[in-house]
Amino acid sequence: MVSWGMRLLLALLSGLGLAALIVLVAERAMAPAAVTVPAPAVAATARPAAGEPTTAEAQWAQAREVAWPALMARAEAGDAEAQFRRAMGMLTGAFEPANPDEARRWFLRAAKQGYGRALNALGECDSTEEFGAADHARAARYFQEAWKAGEPMGMFNLGLQAEHGLGRPRDVAEALRCFRQAADRGAPVALNRLGLICMEGDLAPKDERQAVAYFRQAAEKGDAQAWLNLTVAYRLGAGIPVSPTQALDCARQAWAQGEVDGGFLVGELLTETGGDPAEAIAYLLAARSCDGSPESAARFRRLVHPLLDKAGTTEARHRVTDTQRRLLVDRARRQFREIFGP
Repeated sequence: MVSWGMRLLLALLSGLGLAALIVLVAERAMAPAAVTVPAPAVAATARPAAGEPTTAEAQWAQAREVAWPALMARAEAGDAEAQFRRAMGMLTGAFEPANPDEARRWFLRAAKQGYGRALNALGECDSTEEFGAADHARAARYFQEAWKAGEPMGMFNLGLQAEHGLGRPRDVAEALRCFRQAADRGAPVALNRLGLICMEGDLAPKDERQAVAYFRQAAEKGDAQAWLNLTVAYRLGAGIPVSPTQALDCARQAWAQGEVDGGFLVGELLTETGGDPAEAIAYLLAARSCDGSPESAARFRRLVHPLLDKAGTTEARHRVTDTQRRLLVDRARRQFREIFGP
């Protein structure tokens, strides 16, 4: 029988792995990659709030000139949340050259004030080799301190350490305990991980319906990967009946929550269901502009080629451009919320 992990891989066509291995900063916001893609040049019709820039590029420029200096000033004044957010921005290189070492120093300043997200981020830094040799024992101490400070991601990351035997013997029971505690404390990524475990059946008994229930809970809390997993579940009929319409709705939500694969899947599902080719091309263009990898380029070409003849009218080309710009402006707004807060 083909595993959920393999079906997910085949459905996404993007090499997405099952296990959510520890990454540098789980919540880091990435600025769109500088990729040129073909799009007709017409005026945008997106409707931003009065006074807001009408393109993603203009929004990034405004944030660089206004919001970023204001955030740096609050961080310098000792605001722990601003120090954490400044570190996040420095990791992404969105507003100044990326500087992981300086970012870590700002995480430390926030952590000294007991800020849980900064403590968790330091643990994640120690879990990678981006800052030198990984130190899983020290990472575990940071995760424990983060949990004590009220940050559920600390317990989730302790679960990942137990699951993968990082700095300690592998302990599946301990991993599940940690994931459940983090989920009970409201961490959507933990709910999504429990869903994957139930769907795969490798660390716990396989239960596709329970997996979908976990995905739904995580998705309702805004987890982009959970929306993506619901997309695949509806597409394949795993734990729920096959529903291309529901899969498409979930793919749109995945994109809206920041998952680039959601954009590719919207384009693919619209093509499969005979939906609007202009909307499909717009999502594919937006997703491609956010991922400059060779794999993304090949995927874009494969998906967009059958659509070009179907969206050849002037009206369709205008809708492609308007929709793409709206999608990228909305994505920029979400990224600003991640960096600067609500």
